[in-house]
Amino acid sequence: MLLVLAACSQGSGADQDKAKKAPPLVSVTETKAVDIPVDLPAQGHIVALDFVDVRPQVGGTVVGVHFHEGEQIANGQLLFTIDDSDARAQLAKAEAQTGLVQSQLADARREHGRAEQLVKAKFIAVSAVDTAASKVDGLEAQARAARAEADSARTTLKRTRIVAPISGRAGAVVVHPGSLVQAAAAAPLVTIAQFSPIGVEFNLPEQDLPALLAARAAGPVAVSIDGHPGATGQLSFVNNTINQDSATISLKASFPNPDQTMWPGGFARVVVHAGVSHGAVVLPPQAVQDGPGGRFVYLVGPNNKVSSKPVRLLRIQDEAAVVDGIAGGQRVVLEGGQNLRPGMTVQLAKDAGTAGAR
Repeated sequence: MLLVLAACSQGSGADQDKAKKAPPLVSVTETKAVDIPVDLPAQGHIVALDFVDVRPQVGGTVVGVHFHEGEQIANGQLLFTIDDSDARAQLAKAEAQTGLVQSQLADARREHGRAEQLVKAKFIAVSAVDTAASKVDGLEAQARAARAEADSARTTLKRTRIVAPISGRAGAVVVHPGSLVQAAAAAPLVTIAQFSPIGVEFNLPEQDLPALLAARAAGPVAVSIDGHPGATGQLSFVNNTINQDSATISLKASFPNPDQTMWPGGFARVVVHAGVSHGAVVLPPQAVQDGPGGRFVYLVGPNNKVSSKPVRLLRIQDEAAVVDGIAGGQRVVLEGGQNLRPGMTVQLAKDAGTAGAR
């Protein structure tokens, strides 16, 4: 009886040793080199490409508001009028002063002409001509100053009528007829935002910059936005510096937005269509592993021994990992690589095929 138990015990231990020595079971996939579009996803915000805070340039009482909040505004449209009685009085005073100086200047020029004739006839001294010429010069300077004062008064009067500097949609109005406004006020009277075209601001990782610049050199770069079918814009701005803190670069795209369904401040998911990557190597994302030295995959050799191969993950696109550092047609571990070590022999799962990445 003891011999039987001992034999059973020895058999059980042998089975355990055999199980310990069994190669790990893994599934494999094959890398593929394909031509795929370079679609770079990003998240950003919708912004107005042209945005103006309308502020008064002269102080006074608002006597008219000539539009409604939220309506579409045309460039040059009258928005506000400010009481112009003081401005008109200043203009009248400046014009009167200009006329007075002009009259005095005309009289001085006549005196200067008579003095020159009298000098020729030797009735007066030459110094009298110099005195008359100096008077003319002084009045000419006064005339220029008076005209400048009149021009300044006209400008002030013109500024009592505030017109729209751009076309766009008006925001909230913070003043009403009877309100007193100041030129140095911090709050604008109204803001105007351009809706068509409209922009989207977003960031892309620094590693996407070469592909982006190559696509831009080849022609306009198309950008689409989720939630707005048919809305296709173009990349309009690439910042001249890379943010060192986030390793990203700021970009902006412009969209026609004729129906004005895209609203400034809204969240947007965009895709930059940066051409086609020829011969890009793709594989399922789960085949790419992270290690102390960076990302890598396990290559499966002819004798089912695995080796580590460093790769660079370019992006995840259409549920496939686009990588650099490995060629197409290579067998790599898809599942079961968590406890592997380079040089280990693995057993391939029966259902392991060559299900490449899409």
